[in-house]
Amino acid sequence: MTLGQRLRFLRKEKNLTLKDLSQLAGLSVPYLSDMEREEVNPSIESLQKVAKAFNMTVRDLFSGVEELGESVSTSYPDGFEAFLKDPEFSAEITDEWKGFLMGMNFRGIQPTTRREWIELYLNLRRTFSSENKNE
Repeated sequence: MTLGQRLRFLRKEKNLTLKDLSQLAGLSVPYLSDMEREEVNPSIESLQKVAKAFNMTVRDLFSGVEELGESVSTSYPDGFEAFLKDPEFSAEITDEWKGFLMGMNFRGIQPTTRREWIELYLNLRRTFSSENKNE
């Protein structure tokens, strides 16, 4: 199941229309529709809003998601391979993290430098860490 399929499944499971979810999450109907159809890579902030609307964590949103709509291959986006080789993070980055990071964007854009990838990773790690503390 992809992220878009998971979002649609959760919305229908909760008997919500896109308009209902839009009001709960504070995101536009077209943007939510694009998320479900995998026409956009949602930002962390958008995923947090949707998770809150579903009364779950961002990590819960990804439960059962096997692929993020983009292939994970040895052809990495700009700056990603340099990030993976960074000795501070290389041991922490699993294949799951690689796929997750490459399917995300940060502040509306996908990172293109090692520094931007590190910033995205640290932001996500912080988000997941704070969600675990709140559980």
